[in-house]
Amino acid sequence: MLFVFFREIDTRNGHGIPATGPLVFVCGPHASQFVDPILIMTHTPRSLRFLIAAKSIKRWFIGFMAKVINSIPVDRPQDAATRGCGFVTGSSTCIRGRGTAFTKEFHATDSILVLGESYRIESIESDVQLKLKLPLSRAISSPAKFKVVPRLDHSVAYRLVYEAFHRNECVAIFPEGGSHDRPELLPLKAGVAVMTLGAMADNSRPVRIVPVGINYFHGHRFRSRALLDFGHPIDVDQKLVEEYKAGGEQRRQAISSLMTTVQDALNSVVVSAPDYDSLRLLWAIRRLYKPENVVLTLEQTQQLTLRFADLNSVMGEEPQFIRIMERVKAYNKQLESYGIRDHQVSRTVLKNETVFSMLLWRTILFFIESVLLLPFFLLGLPILFACRVVAEYKAKAAVAGSNVKLVGRDVKATWKILTATAVIPIYFFAYIILAWLIFSWRAALGTFVCLPVLMLVSLRIWDHYLRVIRSFPPLFLAVFHKDAGKKLLQTRRELKHEIRQLVRECADKLQRPRMFTDADFAGEDDKIDEQDAVFS
Repeated sequence: MLFVFFREIDTRNGHGIPATGPLVFVCGPHASQFVDPILIMTHTPRSLRFLIAAKSIKRWFIGFMAKVINSIPVDRPQDAATRGCGFVTGSSTCIRGRGTAFTKEFHATDSILVLGESYRIESIESDVQLKLKLPLSRAISSPAKFKVVPRLDHSVAYRLVYEAFHRNECVAIFPEGGSHDRPELLPLKAGVAVMTLGAMADNSRPVRIVPVGINYFHGHRFRSRALLDFGHPIDVDQKLVEEYKAGGEQRRQAISSLMTTVQDALNSVVVSAPDYDSLRLLWAIRRLYKPENVVLTLEQTQQLTLRFADLNSVMGEEPQFIRIMERVKAYNKQLESYGIRDHQVSRTVLKNETVFSMLLWRTILFFIESVLLLPFFLLGLPILFACRVVAEYKAKAAVAGSNVKLVGRDVKATWKILTATAVIPIYFFAYIILAWLIFSWRAALGTFVCLPVLMLVSLRIWDHYLRVIRSFPPLFLAVFHKDAGKKLLQTRRELKHEIRQLVRECADKLQRPRMFTDADFAGEDDKIDEQDAVFS
């Protein structure tokens, strides 16, 4: 089902995963609830034991699958959190309550969850005042609801992990603590560092950490794409292990130091942005920069986007970069208003005879493929509809119960796949029974053989069918609004030139080398001359 939902799944640097010895796979962002672990398991050469929320184990299907793959259950503080009575405000390290009962609800080792962030308690001053160990990230000026987060004992889970490492097994963890649909990594939990250092302090063989970037391209949609980017394995310094054994402040410093290394390693295989608009701008700049004659693989697409994320971090405050970003944003809005995509702009200035011939051919394809897809529309669309309804319902429920989810995209793919896995066998079985009852056992046997093949062939036709439909808007623009097409093409040329010039000037400031040299862009001027001939 995974390979039906995704049109393309690719990996990068999988050959660099050590073949022996204990490993910790640090995976992020956790952008698709139960799809992420399946994706990693099916594309990793080593057998993995996932750390999974104990709350998820209680769900019958998830719990069954977790036991099959020998997962390790872990209680999460957020799952044990309870709603506190009253409301709170605060600033710095002071929390003040109204209608609260802090002395009854909190213990000295607990934390308070407010405005989506958790803070450890230093002391309980009274029923209406708490002192925190660290200051609030932002002042709470308006009364806010809060939750009591108890400190949990994870010793059993850690012991299971240590035993796995002693057997040279691999453990995988999502250090963000839960799935989400934000375009950036959430703050990482320190559990991965505690497990690694604790195991090595427990006389385990040296444990290496493998960062895994899970990169989806519209991953909540049917027939989307995914890339797993495996980073270079991290060797843990023995000095950190000795500091961990010493305990106290040295232990905290060792954990902090290793977590900094893990964070940097994960950032190197993940594209992060402060919001989706910024992420879309990075995608747009990548498309404008790449050579026209190059079709990027998923790996190249990811690597080029990472380079522009680096460029954004280096040049984000520069007036020249800000001006280019604003122009790209305006260009994106123009494309959306005309319903076309960046790679289709060149078709808006084609000669009239070329446009009409392309329109005729695509119209013929549209009708032929519509007829071929009739069985798919009759058989498949009800399944797709059911998957979408269930996924939307679950997404709304997930957003309502979370402080970090935006619209619940992280649960949509999971529930679409789970729903399809449950519905499709029932659907097929019903058609087989109908064929038997209405016709004969031979018809039932033919249905059993042909129906899955028909669905798989239809999926291939469906992918092309969507591309045919998307090809109409630029051709209509070329017929009815050619001047707009000319302006778009001119804007695109200018942006490509400015972006490439900026990359040349800033190449020395970037962490990664340039993917393309000036030689890769050779020959594009000839194409521009041909398009100018069309203009005239």
